[in-house]
Amino acid sequence: MLIILACFAISNYAVQTDVDCLRSIKESLEDPEQLLSSWDFNNKTEGFICLFTGVECWHPDESRVLNIHLSDMGLRGTFPKGIRSCTSLSGLDLSGNKLRGQIPSNVADVLPFVTTLDLSNNNLSGFAAGLPVSTILTVLLIFCCLPEPTMRRYHLLMIKKIKERQHHLIPRISQAVVGKDNNIEERKVTDWDKYIRALSLMELKMATNDFDTKNVIGYGNMGLMYKAMFQNGILLAVKRLHKFESFEKEFSQEIKILGRLRHTNLVPLMSYCFEMEKKFLIYKYMCNGTLYQWLHSRPQVEGKKMGWTLRLRIAVGIARGLAWLHHNNILRVAHLKISSNCVLLDDKFEPKISNFGNSNLLMSTDSAISSGCNFVVPHSSVDPYKEDVYGFGILLFEIISGKERPFTETDTDSLIYNICSEKCSMIDECLTGQGFDDEIYETLRIADGCIRTHKDGATSMLQVYQAIRAIGISRNEISVDS
Repeated sequence: MLIILACFAISNYAVQTDVDCLRSIKESLEDPEQLLSSWDFNNKTEGFICLFTGVECWHPDESRVLNIHLSDMGLRGTFPKGIRSCTSLSGLDLSGNKLRGQIPSNVADVLPFVTTLDLSNNNLSGFAAGLPVSTILTVLLIFCCLPEPTMRRYHLLMIKKIKERQHHLIPRISQAVVGKDNNIEERKVTDWDKYIRALSLMELKMATNDFDTKNVIGYGNMGLMYKAMFQNGILLAVKRLHKFESFEKEFSQEIKILGRLRHTNLVPLMSYCFEMEKKFLIYKYMCNGTLYQWLHSRPQVEGKKMGWTLRLRIAVGIARGLAWLHHNNILRVAHLKISSNCVLLDDKFEPKISNFGNSNLLMSTDSAISSGCNFVVPHSSVDPYKEDVYGFGILLFEIISGKERPFTETDTDSLIYNICSEKCSMIDECLTGQGFDDEIYETLRIADGCIRTHKDGATSMLQVYQAIRAIGISRNEISVDS
């Protein structure tokens, strides 16, 4: 399902092709019952096609079509060939209409990434073969030329089983699952699919050159991170988990959190894979690596360090992301492990918080996937979140000093003492004398307050964000609306 990968590759061209796709479908089909009346193309706002009848988008605010469900609508005409322009399409259901003519013999080329195709109960004919091996499919392709419904079901089952045997898929249709353990796994996969769509193991192997060690870009407690180039040119990062039994909770937690929450300062989780007892998490690729690398590794390699302006902007972004995790009204999360290693940097050095496997879900609602940035002040105590406030204080010190974080409580007490008594020695020497000393001292004061909150729990992450944001606003480095 390579279409998953396109949903975050922001491109006006790609969005326009999806709009053109739906327009061509409406123009090529007769709609005697006017059930497609909501398909109004005069609206030009982003995501407007997601409100169309029968159209499901990857995200409500992005004009990228995931599925089209137009069954039993009395539609007339031939197979809409313009549908090839829906470049992110995963499923198509045109069953129960009055379509006529031939199913295109090259339907696999017209719909290269579709995993579910239902053309049953029409007047179509033809045999659609040649499904690409680059996309592992569980195909529900029903040949309408077969006269008996039972024969159709038989051919459907045979096609599905053949495809699963060829590519060693774990069956993901409930009727194909046998046994209690498999039913449990099936329910988990179904639950995960509410948030994001799965990729196949074969696609991951192709994108990483069979997990070639040359494509390894990171090592972590949970597994190895690979750079992955997919056939449509999208570059992603694939985390291959070690001994998946040991990371059952972490794997599920990442999907539940990052699959549901979207924010400028959270790393985008694109997909996952769970096949042959192997687990993978697929993220948007961050070309500038981790904040840890820029503070401690890259300066030695590249001979240059981050300036204060960039460090402050990164600190504000991290604070914004943590505050939103604590104060949004959809799914409140305590990260618990914030560090420079789990802060990724995109091509514009915008920080993205990652590694949610050990996070704590403190409030959840039934609301839809959220990408908003509104803060809601909770009525509950800040105590459940104070670990993040403390962790951010340590990270802020790391950003200011360029020194690695302390590892023991004794080190932390010493750090607090040094911040209070020896401010100058706590600042990375490359930052001093550049005209930002007052800002740096004020940021150190904020770091000190965060670290002390580990003992009294009096400061919330929203207060911290507002304080550090004010430093950037004071010299127009950060916009008021950010």
